[in-house]
Formats: sequence, structure tokens, C-alpha cells
Amino acid sequence: MATTVPSKKQQQGKKIQPAPATQPVPAAPAAAPFALAGWARAHIRLGVGALAAVALVLLGIWFVISSNRRKQEYATRLLSQALATADQGNLPQAAGDLQKLIQTYHGTSAATEAVIALNQVRLVSGQGELAAQNLREFVATNPPPRYAASAYGLLGAAEENTGKPAEAAQAYEKAAASTELDYLKADYLVEAGRAYTDAGKASDAIRVYRTVVEKYTTSPSFGEAQVRLAELTAGASS
Repeated sequence: MATTVPSKKQQQGKKIQPAPATQPVPAAPAAAPFALAGWARAHIRLGVGALAAVALVLLGIWFVISSNRRKQEYATRLLSQALATADQGNLPQAAGDLQKLIQTYHGTSAATEAVIALNQVRLVSGQGELAAQNLREFVATNPPPRYAASAYGLLGAAEENTGKPAEAAQAYEKAAASTELDYLKADYLVEAGRAYTDAGKASDAIRVYRTVVEKYTTSPSFGEAQVRLAELTAGASS
């Protein structure tokens, strides 16, 4: 079969299609000129905010400490004034001032001391039962040893004044256990021995007197304990 070759005219009339142009590769986008600066500003703002929060916390702590210090200082001044009033013999006024101090400045060391001072005023004023009741409530709160010893010692005196020598002796023993001072331990134990004797509990009296004689030989109470022990044991040393 013969192949038909297009004529020259036919070849000229046919439009030649151009070769497809190569698509340009898009260039990588340039980094935003302010991206780094924006990131830095954001982190600076975060840092400033954190510092401000810390500053507010520290300011709050300083305010609480400063406020508590001023509260304690003012309460201490009021306590000194109330004690001076008591020393002058104005016990009702002193008692009123101490009660107000306890209510207004509860939680301060001055208010805690005022509880003991108030009940001492009550005891001197002949309000032994009221003092004993309040002191029982106070020691039930488990106060620090420096307050507990005084409170138990005063409770012992209040119990004695209301005719309860056995309870008084127990309070004196707790006072001795609460203090770290040997001379006070010996003194409270001698008081306990006397109260036990009044309560008819000679064996307990001998026990506490013997403790003083054996452990606190240099205390001012040693001599009395030795004499009382000899009396209770009919002159025997043990």
C-alpha cells in the first residue's frame, strides 16, 4: 500500500504547536522580618507577667508579716499596761483589760500570756473555780511548754483553793513535766508532794519527794523535799 506524503502546501498550512514552557519553581518564601521580634516581645511579656506575679506574692507575704508584727507589738504594750494596773491593785480593771486583749489579739503570744495573767488575777480575787475552769480549757489546747508549765502550776493552785488537792497534785506534776528548768521541776514536785499529802496519798507524796532528793540535789527545793520525805517515811531514807 502506497504511503501518501502531504504536500508542501499542506505542511505549510498546518500550525505547529510550540513546546510547553517549563514551569518556574516557586521561590521559598522569605522569613517575615518581624517574626523573631514578635516572638521575643511575647516571651518578654510572659516574663514580665511572671515577675509581677512573684512580686505580688512577696508583697502579700511582707504585708502579712508586717501586720502580724505590729499586732504583736501593740498587744504586748496592752499586756504591760494591764499588768501594771494589776500591780496597782485595780484588779477588776486589769481583768477587763486582759479579757479585751485576749479577744482582740487572739493568736499572739501576748494574748496567750494574758490568759495566764487573767486567771492569776481571778485567783487572787477569790475566783478560784472560774480560774480552774478556764485553765483546764487552756491546757486542753496543748499550748507550748513555756506557757503550759505556768498554766499547770496556776491550775494546781486553783484546784487547791477549791478544795481539790488530788487534782492539784496532778496539775503540779504536769507543770514539772512541762518545764525544762530543773529548779522549777523540783519546786513543782514539792508542791505536788504537799498536795498529795493533803489528799491522803502518802505513797504518791513519797514518790515525788524522792524524785527531788535523788535528781535535783542542787535545787532550792531539795532541803524541803528531804525533810518531807523523812517525815513520811518515819526517818527512813528510802
